[in-house]
Amino acid sequence: MDIFVFEIVDADNVHKELLKEFQKKEISNLKKWNEHCLSYLMTDRILRDFYGIDDREIVFFGKKPFLKNRQKFFSISHSGDFIVLAFSDYDCGVDIEKIKIRAFEDISERMGFKCKTLEEFYNEWTKYEAEYKLGKPAQKFKKIHFDGYIITAASVNICEEFEIYIQSGEVFPNANV
Repeated sequence: MDIFVFEIVDADNVHKELLKEFQKKEISNLKKWNEHCLSYLMTDRILRDFYGIDDREIVFFGKKPFLKNRQKFFSISHSGDFIVLAFSDYDCGVDIEKIKIRAFEDISERMGFKCKTLEEFYNEWTKYEAEYKLGKPAQKFKKIHFDGYIITAASVNICEEFEIYIQSGEVFPNANV
C-alpha cells in the first residue's frame, strides 16, 4: 500500500475551476470543499502519474469511492492541515487525526475502547475509522505518528507492505517496519 500525505494549504494555490472538476458531492463550507476537491484532484494525479492508469473514472458503492475498472483501490482522509491518500491492489482504508486535547473517556466507553491515555484513544479511533472506510474486517494495520497526527491504514491483505510518501516524494524512514 502506498500512502501519500499532502498539506491542505496547497489548495489555495489551485485554480477553483480546476478543483470544481473533481467535486464529488455538494459541500457548502469552503474549507471542507477545498479539502474534498483537492483530495480527488490528488487521487486523479497519483493514479495518472504514479501508477500510469488512464481510465480514472470514480464510482461510489454507498459512500465508498472506487475506480470503476478496479485497477487500484484507494481511500481518502483529512484532518487539520493534511490530506492522506492510500492506494493498494486490495481493498484499503485510511484515517488521519490531529491529536488534540479532548475528553475522550466518554467516547472511549461508548465505542468500547479500552483507553487510559489520549494517545491510546487516537490509536483506537484511527484504527476504527480506517477499518470502517475499508468496509470489512482488516487483516493488517499500519500506524504512523506524524507531526502531531496519527495515521492508520488498514488492508484486507495480511501480506500488505506499506510505503509512506510526503509532498516532496520523500519516503518516510522505516516505512515498512
